[in-house]
Amino acid sequence: MAYEEYPHSQFPGAIDNFDNMQDISASLVDAMVSYQTAISNKDFTAAAEVISNNPDLLKVLINADRINSIQDAIKAVEKYYLENVEDMITTISQNTIGINDTATGNDKKTNAYSAEKTEFLSGIVIASNIKIPVSAWGSNLTYVYSNSSILANDRVEVDFASASIIIASKALIYIQDDSGAGNITFKVNKLPKAELTIKEIRLVRN
Repeated sequence: MAYEEYPHSQFPGAIDNFDNMQDISASLVDAMVSYQTAISNKDFTAAAEVISNNPDLLKVLINADRINSIQDAIKAVEKYYLENVEDMITTISQNTIGINDTATGNDKKTNAYSAEKTEFLSGIVIASNIKIPVSAWGSNLTYVYSNSSILANDRVEVDFASASIIIASKALIYIQDDSGAGNITFKVNKLPKAELTIKEIRLVRN
């Protein structure tokens, strides 16, 4: 794999293996003079022939091909980092730490929960300051609160505002089992005397 837009680089499919640069040696001086003379005379065919006959001269010259190769290599690394490294680091860190929200058996000893899972285990607030007017109670003395965050097996915790605690207790309010996903069904034994205010609804999910 290599990026088509950076043809001078093999990365990330392979590591680029550029020839090392070197200082000019005595054995290349004559070739360098011939090359520079050809360039000065605008005889580019002769200049190319000098390089062809003396390939080590390329290790001394800094030309467009050399610069383009370096630029493409840098851009390939930048592109790879921008598009892949963040996800790769996340995957590696999760595998190293052992983040697994559905671990079972002995795997529970070597895995940690994600922050999202931890929130649900300790109780995540899905609603606050909910008003239930007296008129909202149905003929069967129920009130259904709907929220798509609720799953069928969630445990629901409800805190009433301080002004509503006595009213709720006198109405003998409770939550019905098996309300189903997306719903919480409140049931009272007698109609509340005034509007109820729920301070918070929390979900606890195993």
